[in-house]
Amino acid sequence: MKSGLNRLLILCISIVAVSCSNTKSYTEMLEDEEDAIDRLFDEKGFEVLPDFPEDTVFLENQFVKLKSGSYLNIIDKGSDERAVYNQKILYRCYVSYPMDSSYIYNTPYYIQNYGPHSNGTSPFEFTYGSYATSSDPMYVSEGLQDPLQYVGDRAKVKLIVPFRKGTYNDQSSGQPVFYETLEYIFEDNL
Repeated sequence: MKSGLNRLLILCISIVAVSCSNTKSYTEMLEDEEDAIDRLFDEKGFEVLPDFPEDTVFLENQFVKLKSGSYLNIIDKGSDERAVYNQKILYRCYVSYPMDSSYIYNTPYYIQNYGPHSNGTSPFEFTYGSYATSSDPMYVSEGLQDPLQYVGDRAKVKLIVPFRKGTYNDQSSGQPVFYETLEYIFEDNL
């Protein structure tokens, strides 16, 4: 009897501990992400176009929502050459996290390798169609590769990637990513 009572007590404590957890549900993460992206659009004066511009010309504050859920703004479409499956692509970027700006400084995956002299860094590399890199799989995602169907070598874009299309780290933390500047460089053209 005493053993059964102890088991019941342990079960009740476990249930209470699990129910009081600070872990967000997937639904809560999606809601928080939507709020963060809406706040980013409001703060920056961004607007979502109803359709992709035929001439691929975007104003600085205009984005189009892709089927993946990412938001794209083409700064410079680059060359007419398009990436092909298994092609090596290099990229440089400047990233911010609209949901929690402190997150970017508290993670070893802070990315800023774009700018004058590229801050002394090398570009990241990935194989188009793959979500792993030779250097670190934490820097490549499905969302990062979405624009390559619309732009070519040396293209520059702005890109907002929802966490579910982001890197492993972004997915596990529920953080959407804003690539304030993202430049693609086709390795074949170096």
